[in-house]
Amino acid sequence: MKALALCLPLLLAACGDFEDGTRGPQPVPGSSADWRNYGEPDGMKVDVDVNSISHRDRAGSTQYTYVWMRQTFAEDQIDGESKGRYRVKYARQAIDCPSGRMAGIAVSLRTPDGEEIARYDVPGFQWEFAAPEPDSYGADFVRQVCKMMADKAQNKE
Repeated sequence: MKALALCLPLLLAACGDFEDGTRGPQPVPGSSADWRNYGEPDGMKVDVDVNSISHRDRAGSTQYTYVWMRQTFAEDQIDGESKGRYRVKYARQAIDCPSGRMAGIAVSLRTPDGEEIARYDVPGFQWEFAAPEPDSYGADFVRQVCKMMADKAQNKE
């Protein structure tokens, strides 16, 4: 029994070592964002942070292209889960450019003042990729982001 009492602190200390150096989910872009207007469909304004377009994500494979999108709504929206009211939605997308498929991997819902009312992150093993309808706003979004990523990659060479 004494041996167990002596080993328990060591086991608990070892757990801390396992998490050392880990980071949480990808944060919403801050002041370093370069938001570019992407359009204004259906009562909202859509912006894309061109600085966030990359193959890097804290939890994802480098085979995907990642991007942050910001949707600003003209009227309050109600989150189905938290029931909170928001006007700004930040969404992180993972795009498989060769297939043209996209998965939403994170969402942050905020008030116009920037107060976060809800944040949802999808673990990598639960990402659901889907192809947007051909010749749709979503399909154009995927094409444009993939082109920007290709241009960035080419300019690094």
